[in-house]
Amino acid sequence: REHLARLKMIFAGERTPRELAWLAEVESSFNPEATSPVGAVGLFQLMPATARSLGLSTSLPDERRQPAKAAKAAATYLGKLHRRFGDWRLALAAYNAGEGRIQRTLDRLKAKTFDEIAPSLPAETQMYVPKYEAVLRRREGKSIDQLSP
Repeated sequence: REHLARLKMIFAGERTPRELAWLAEVESSFNPEATSPVGAVGLFQLMPATARSLGLSTSLPDERRQPAKAAKAAATYLGKLHRRFGDWRLALAAYNAGEGRIQRTLDRLKAKTFDEIAPSLPAETQMYVPKYEAVLRRREGKSIDQLSP
């Protein structure tokens, strides 16, 4: 958590809402060494293929464990997801479940919002977006709708 001010500056530098830096609390409890059973690593729990697509090395040293590099990659990716889906809830769902899965679910259900597709998503993703929203409300006193694009 001592990195939060720096993380927020990195997100702002990527033209992504600073408050999305709190995703590190949801993803890893601010632990840059966090590793998931499926291979996600670091503060922002980036998967290997996603990290490499964002220019991070996943061999030694694994740059996903470097807070500044991981934050820049996460901010870049979240910005890309927001441009694709036009909504922060859908961008966060795609960050968690994969953009292909979110797009296919939207298409299949002819839906436009996270709330419309949530029941068709994995349980983890159904809880992921509300978990981030709760952290945002608690830490910043804001709702996700108050984030600047």
